[in-house]
Amino acid sequence: MNRAGFWRRWLAYSLDWLLLAPLLVLLLAAPLHAAWSEALALNRLLQDWLLGQLLATPGLSPSPLRLLQALERDPDLFTALQSGTARLNAALVLGALRLAACAAIYFIGFEASAWQATPGKRALGLRVSTRDGARLGLGRAAARFFAGALSWLSLNLGHALVGWRRDGASLHDLVAGTRVGASGPMPRWGRWALIAQLAALCALLLGLLGRLAYLLVQLASMPG
Repeated sequence: MNRAGFWRRWLAYSLDWLLLAPLLVLLLAAPLHAAWSEALALNRLLQDWLLGQLLATPGLSPSPLRLLQALERDPDLFTALQSGTARLNAALVLGALRLAACAAIYFIGFEASAWQATPGKRALGLRVSTRDGARLGLGRAAARFFAGALSWLSLNLGHALVGWRRDGASLHDLVAGTRVGASGPMPRWGRWALIAQLAALCALLLGLLGRLAYLLVQLASMPG
């Protein structure tokens, strides 16, 4: 098994999440809908209260400090905000736990299996093993999965190590004592898939920049 490069591993990872997407939609639909509903309700509550404060002092614009003091003096509103925030946080935590549990079962189970790879990795000829090439046990596969949080928390520098190190190890590979090997060159379809991802990202960035430019032009053309 040769060294697995960064882009090949990235494509395998994105394929895995694409395969997980239908299940995640089912699992996360309820908590995310609840969180969105609570966020909208909190927004409406604050908007109505702020409008009332502005109407109560016509011609004056209350300072943020005065608004905060008025909010603290309104026990009913404060209680409603606390309750809504608690429900919002509970829905978000439930969604995060479902996401983490689903991903853990998928990645740990497949990488500790006889495949030694998730379906995305297997499609691209990748295999996860210990540093000496042995199959992972459930414990080491779990350690690799949870150590992946370090790669994300390091602003993806843990993932970028794959492109810098000669052995192609990421931060979570170093922590768990694992390696990702590749058999043969990158498939031709993989190169086209990476090009398609890059094109989609460029189109998204251009769209956001275009939207920002449009808003700036609209603001500049406003009278006064």
